[in-house]
Amino acid sequence: MPDDIDPHLAETLAQASGASSGNGDQQIDPQFDEAAYLRAFPDVAIAVERGDMASGLFHYALCGRVERRLQMPAYLSARAGNGTQPAHESVGARVPRFSIDVAIASESGAVFIVGWADDRQDPLVTISVASGHGRPHTWTRFPRLRRPDVETVVQSTEPCNHGFWVFCNDDTAPLRTDLAPADTECLVELRFESGVTGEARQPLLREGNGQLRDTVMGYFSAIGYHGNRTVEAFTSLDLGAGDALIRFNRALSDSIAAGAATERFGPNRKHFTGSIIVPLFGISEFFFLQSCLYSQGKGIADYEFIYVINSPELIELIQREARLAEMIYGLSQTLVMLPDNLGFGAANNVAARYARSDRLLCVNPDVFPRVSDWAQRHSDLLNSMPAEQTRFFGTSLYYDDGSLMHGGMYFDMDTGLHVTRENITRHVMLRVEHYGKGAPAWADQFVASRRVPAVTGAFISIARDWFEKLGGFTQDYIFGHYEDADLCLKSLAEGAPVWVHDIPMWHLEGKGAKRLPPHEGGSLLNRWLFSRNWQSLIVPELIGQLPGHRLLREAVEIGNEVDPVTEAPLPVFAAKVSRRAAAKRPALMRVR
Repeated sequence: MPDDIDPHLAETLAQASGASSGNGDQQIDPQFDEAAYLRAFPDVAIAVERGDMASGLFHYALCGRVERRLQMPAYLSARAGNGTQPAHESVGARVPRFSIDVAIASESGAVFIVGWADDRQDPLVTISVASGHGRPHTWTRFPRLRRPDVETVVQSTEPCNHGFWVFCNDDTAPLRTDLAPADTECLVELRFESGVTGEARQPLLREGNGQLRDTVMGYFSAIGYHGNRTVEAFTSLDLGAGDALIRFNRALSDSIAAGAATERFGPNRKHFTGSIIVPLFGISEFFFLQSCLYSQGKGIADYEFIYVINSPELIELIQREARLAEMIYGLSQTLVMLPDNLGFGAANNVAARYARSDRLLCVNPDVFPRVSDWAQRHSDLLNSMPAEQTRFFGTSLYYDDGSLMHGGMYFDMDTGLHVTRENITRHVMLRVEHYGKGAPAWADQFVASRRVPAVTGAFISIARDWFEKLGGFTQDYIFGHYEDADLCLKSLAEGAPVWVHDIPMWHLEGKGAKRLPPHEGGSLLNRWLFSRNWQSLIVPELIGQLPGHRLLREAVEIGNEVDPVTEAPLPVFAAKVSRRAAAKRPALMRVR
């Protein structure tokens, strides 16, 4: 033990070490290396430099041992002679303090780096990453984020985004699924505005392609910023990270889809009136309930069910339940089994390949018929209405308390400012809203047959040839969110707006799939992508409940009547049914 350590500290260290010598005295962990500890953990080195900590050994005794810091990759690498230069040495070399927190490589060579730099006086301008395999990558534009832990360590007195992250993959080659030769480390170089550079040899953690996608999206969902979170997230994705993640996910989706396998249960027919496609992820409880409720109505024998399983761990359980459903309900069911999570849009696209009908119905696992003869109503609607009104439509969906969840969708937007020392940038952030959301069941003006800007993917009925002409769901969206509105806008751009028809369904919104942090990150990225792709079409002609687009203007033209409750002007489609709806309102609601 060093001679200059205070006796009281020595006692604390002895108690913390937990290692015994032969004579009964306790001694410091033999794996502890002061220099390596300071190289591995710059926050500790900075604290020692300021005098807040007597030494790295003092920090280890107080909390590092409990945190198992001697087992962390950064320490093991530093002890072997690698690692980031200590903060106090960096200051002397005029290199700003920095650290690489983690470097992760996937089996295909994609790399995810997270770190920080105290570049308030000398801005970070370039990040480069190189390893033994694959080409090096360099970024001059990269996301920055808030790091409260770093702010505390460097005693930042003003808002400053010390953190950074970068993501890269080889966009020139197909995604490999065979494990590449595992590099043990990568070299990360940071170049600052003054021209000085700092290097760090960082141990590489290994993850599968799907696992790395989930890791990055989970990290993205939890990032903190100075300023409006959505605006700053959009700004960070604009710097190239968004496109890199989209390309990686598309390549991953292609590899997952190539591994699909199928198994059929129930009656085997060459052709059906419709194919009901249901994606499953994380939750299997609704499978048997859907089989029971959908089987009871007239006309259901003309429909097949295609369940596409995004969770490999559910496959065996769903297979057993499909056999039971075959014996009890006699439904025709096909299981499309996937080796990983494709997400909503891509899973529907894959399932459509196995459909044995000219009509696709994309249905969520938490959607159930509110009327037993829904299938017959759907068939009658296809046979009786003009093709332009049935080519692509959604339907009325209700919450379990009977209130309306969906009567079509419209678009709205938020705006926000990204402020830097050089300029101010305005961001438009589009979102979707539902007509009549939360309205009572008697408010049938919201479910009248009409053209609408979009419908929810919880229930979509679309002609198969039209679905294929549109290219199916766009697979740039990660996991799920906004691909339903994207498909509707692709149809509108081709001159065919979508419709709503009233075939009432229950929808237990948000209950049909497991929601995890990576999905929140995916939703945020998807909103950015949707806003970027469709802003020019939506703003201003499709904004609000009464869009001015020429293909929708007639359907939402303002009439002379007002809603008796809200006193808001009613579109003509609503005015036609307002008197009938008013007659159905409970007496209490009609009192003024």
